[in-house]
Amino acid sequence: MNVKNRSCIRRLSYKALWASRKRNIIAVTAIFLTTLLFTSLFTVVLSINSSYQAYSFRQIGGYCHGTFKDVTKEQAQAIAAHPNVKSTGQRTVIGSISDGVFAKIPAEVSYMDENCTQWSYATPTVGHMPQKEDEIAMDTRALKLLGAEPKPGTRITITFTVGDKNQISHKKTETFTLSGFWEYDDISPVHYLNVSQTYAEAVEQEGIASGMEPFRTDLNVMMASGLNIRRQMEQVDLDLGYTWDSHEENSVRIGVNWGYTSAQLSERLDPQVLLAILAFLALIIFTGYLIIYNIFQISVTGDIRFYGLLKTIGVTPRQLRRIIRLQALFLCIIGIPAGLLLGYGVGAVLTPVVMANSTFGASVSTLSTSPLIFLGSALFALVTVLLSCSRPGRIAAKVSPVEATRYSEVSPTKKKNRTTRGAKIHQMAFANLGRNRMKTVLVVISLSLSVVLLDILVLFTDGFDMEKYLAQNTCADFIVSNTDYFRFTQKDSYLSREIIENIQENTARTTSGCGYTLSDSEPQVWMSEEAWLMNYSYFMGTEEAQKNLSQKLRRENLVCENVLIEGLDSSLFDKVTVIDGDLSPVFQENSHAIAIAVDTDDYGNPIHTDAYPALGETLSITYVQDAYYIDSRTGEKCSEDTPEEYLRYQIDRSHDVNYTVCAYVSVPYSMSYRYSIFGYSLVLPVKALEQDSGQKVVPLFYLFDTPDASAEADAEEFLADLTAGDFSEIMYESKASVRKEFENFRHMFLLLGGLLCAIIGLVGILNFFNAIMTGILSRRREFAVLQAVGMTNRQLKSMLICEGLFYALGSALIALVLSIGMNPLAGSLLENMFWFFTPRVTCVPVLASIPVFALLGWLIPSVMYGETTRRSVVERLRETE
Repeated sequence: MNVKNRSCIRRLSYKALWASRKRNIIAVTAIFLTTLLFTSLFTVVLSINSSYQAYSFRQIGGYCHGTFKDVTKEQAQAIAAHPNVKSTGQRTVIGSISDGVFAKIPAEVSYMDENCTQWSYATPTVGHMPQKEDEIAMDTRALKLLGAEPKPGTRITITFTVGDKNQISHKKTETFTLSGFWEYDDISPVHYLNVSQTYAEAVEQEGIASGMEPFRTDLNVMMASGLNIRRQMEQVDLDLGYTWDSHEENSVRIGVNWGYTSAQLSERLDPQVLLAILAFLALIIFTGYLIIYNIFQISVTGDIRFYGLLKTIGVTPRQLRRIIRLQALFLCIIGIPAGLLLGYGVGAVLTPVVMANSTFGASVSTLSTSPLIFLGSALFALVTVLLSCSRPGRIAAKVSPVEATRYSEVSPTKKKNRTTRGAKIHQMAFANLGRNRMKTVLVVISLSLSVVLLDILVLFTDGFDMEKYLAQNTCADFIVSNTDYFRFTQKDSYLSREIIENIQENTARTTSGCGYTLSDSEPQVWMSEEAWLMNYSYFMGTEEAQKNLSQKLRRENLVCENVLIEGLDSSLFDKVTVIDGDLSPVFQENSHAIAIAVDTDDYGNPIHTDAYPALGETLSITYVQDAYYIDSRTGEKCSEDTPEEYLRYQIDRSHDVNYTVCAYVSVPYSMSYRYSIFGYSLVLPVKALEQDSGQKVVPLFYLFDTPDASAEADAEEFLADLTAGDFSEIMYESKASVRKEFENFRHMFLLLGGLLCAIIGLVGILNFFNAIMTGILSRRREFAVLQAVGMTNRQLKSMLICEGLFYALGSALIALVLSIGMNPLAGSLLENMFWFFTPRVTCVPVLASIPVFALLGWLIPSVMYGETTRRSVVERLRETE
């Protein structure tokens, strides 16, 4: 039979709640702190994510979800009409400037529509977008470089190279009228010089008339969601009948904005990452569970007689569970909103601090206002509270009315031996811990968990190996070259001898030298068809490799492919790691020995080794002085109208040198070409390269090490002055900047981990405080009985302090055991996750926590003891009668 008693149950729950105001303060505080934990962590994490994304977008030059590359008008219209595409923005590059004042940061002359302008941070804040044929808009820094006044109507003359990302032609000089401008962003990859659509189309028609292909138009898009962007874009291509992995007529290639962390996560999410995320969330929930569960369990224990009386008047177990659940929800109404507000405030304060210790700096700090912070935190807190009160609710529902009047929280134990020697204070304290083993275990775990996490954090941050990080990111104190070298752009000349001599005259050095490239030659290597397919497939896939094989120049059963040969001064070979073989033959006169620079993973292990020729094998290199492309249909030199599939490489003047592969080596990225090709990368002494090629070599870069910190600081100051100025085409990298980047990276993890440990530690201390406090409040009558039979106030206080010390020292002991067991496992796991990590096992944080735990074990019971002495023994004995 259904009885409408919901309102009665609600009133009963509210009245029972109101009768225990002190206990409710503890419960609300616990819920508040749990919500604060969730909210502050979510705020910091999502704010860091927003800051990282914003920084990445500025580095990339825009925040569109992705780009459909090189589209026709028909393709652009079809893509824009697709239901998965929310909005589109077109951009057509018509030219570029990479010399003169734009040598360090190039400029691109292009037409952008309104959406593309907005997504590329190129919307004029003063004036308007170009509309007339002679109008132009640009950033304030570009205006300064051009010596133009930032004022609409200013006349500006620029000279740019006509062409897009696929082709370049002639230089063109034009005078424009400034229609608008915006503030320059220091980390922008290029200067956008935006022209009108009318002018862009006119320049394109001029280019086509001179034999160029139509300029490339890219379609930037915002998809229905920022999750799994690539899959959404591929689905658009599939639905419209396009492919995305070739240059065929029906191909529309895809570029995903890697600045979106959601896109990165969806592409890289594997079971290990998913398990790590779930484990982290479980840890947070468990942390909140520890503190709230204990409160509700003690509350139920204190009210168990009340629940027994309710059962005698007909309240069902289900209704009892609902009463406890409603009490929890009433407390949530107070605790959760307060925790959300203060937690967001704490996160807002911590985010700039965390970002200041990151590689990005506080200037890019962005405070996230995502509703997920509040919805997620409130949901997690609510779930934690409901989980925490479920078991106490079941305890109350199972106890019969008769048992309720005699209920005690003492756990069943074996019968103890009697003694006539009297009870000792420490024995009584220890026995009290066993009265409710579950509560004792939870308090000990909550305290030890924070210390174990702190120990793992110290293990993690102490394991950051700067030497490994430096070895991976730079191989010298200073590396100097032309801006094109650091932009991975091929050029005929990088450094002049005058600049190198100037640096040598003004710096103190130990090791120094140059890497060289050939100025007038394009070396080619002859490799077997099997090796070529294996090498090419590694980059482009088997199908694409088979398609391009027919276009390659052949010599009997060998295939011709480009090769990178780097010449090194003999001093720089000390920085080259020999993986296999012997490097000494390359220094022998006329030995014609050569080393292959193999690809390695982050740990220095060679990869893709099956694509390289074996040690001792002969490698035929052709040094080309003159070459051209022919039309395979006619055998004549190709024209501008020859389709790409009929182009064949033809060598006119060249000579061959047969080398013996003597070693596999790993060349540091910072002293390599800094880009890769489908063929091999080879290394020779510079004298051997000059002699074998018969051509002039030019320096790619100049690097040097300094003898001490003082010389390093002087060299840093000199190079900063040498490369200063907008017209300087020289740039440098220094080990000092890499060290700073590493320290910022380490500090960020230390701060984030410290924040997590601090919050979990606070939760553990509060749980300890609650356990002692609620234990004292629920045992007031018991303490009165003990005092009535002769226990003094001093003995009672000593017993409570002993309980606290047992809790604290037990937590320290458990933390020490867990740390000793987990440190090697955590160190091994972290070493596999981070290539720059070297495990250094330590238990110092655990040992340092022992005095802190002992102080807490003494202080909290001492402070709480006063609660038991405010009322007389008689009053406390009568309390439950």
